[in-house]
Amino acid sequence: MMMSSEALHLGGFILPWTLLIILIGWLAVFLSGLYFSRQYAWSENVWQRYKDSLWSAILVGFFAARMVFVMIHADVYFVHPIDMIKIQDKGFHLYAGIIAACLWFIWKNRDLKRTLLSISLVVFLAIQFVGVGVIKSFQVQSQYPVLSFNDLRQQPQALTQFIGQPTVVNLWASWCPPCHREMPVLYQAQQDYPNIHFVMLNQGESADAIQDYLSRHEFNFKHVLTDPNGDMAQQMNMYGMPSTLFFNAKGQLVERHMGELSPAMLKQYLQKINQHQKVSSQ
Repeated sequence: MMMSSEALHLGGFILPWTLLIILIGWLAVFLSGLYFSRQYAWSENVWQRYKDSLWSAILVGFFAARMVFVMIHADVYFVHPIDMIKIQDKGFHLYAGIIAACLWFIWKNRDLKRTLLSISLVVFLAIQFVGVGVIKSFQVQSQYPVLSFNDLRQQPQALTQFIGQPTVVNLWASWCPPCHREMPVLYQAQQDYPNIHFVMLNQGESADAIQDYLSRHEFNFKHVLTDPNGDMAQQMNMYGMPSTLFFNAKGQLVERHMGELSPAMLKQYLQKINQHQKVSSQ
């Protein structure tokens, strides 16, 4: 078991802290209901409805979070409609999901005493508020690590050279299927966002193997570097591929993404680091 600033790593399973906090809140609401059912002698039907509403609230929140995210990025999903069902891109609107789940839970338990219902919701929301606060207190603003990597001509390149423009650093390998699937997305973004550096940092492969892969698939990235020992992954606590780091123009880490990127998720991240650049220049 390993812990990073973004998730809990259990072998090959990655549990984001945000999701873990939601699950803890859900469990707290369940236990609150269990206590109330015994304290106030709920009927079997009332207790069953309470439990059913908790399970269904998960589905309602999940669906709402995804749909709101899709609507926000409708222009991208209109071009790639199949991506709407690719939930592995982690494209969810957290607040929309929580609000929808809470409203559903309230409606399904509208016959309960308002005091008891309010206590359950306050417990859930308090756990979310405190949990997010704790996570943010442990998330230190990271800078570019003091690392240097060779390009395909075996010339050393320091990451700090990219300070001055927003930068995307993608950790990938040619044998990694999700890495291959997201390559066209990153390549298109390089053309669409000329003010952003896209650094393709290969993990553990030779320069010849990398060049062969890029040539075969006609990917002409401007910045391709090699990381034979996985130094970047170790330094940034990024386990598994593909992994992507998003730095603002000052070289500060703004976001990180573990797993395959969809066009919509990438667009959201790029807008965020572009926004940081505009704010810092004012």
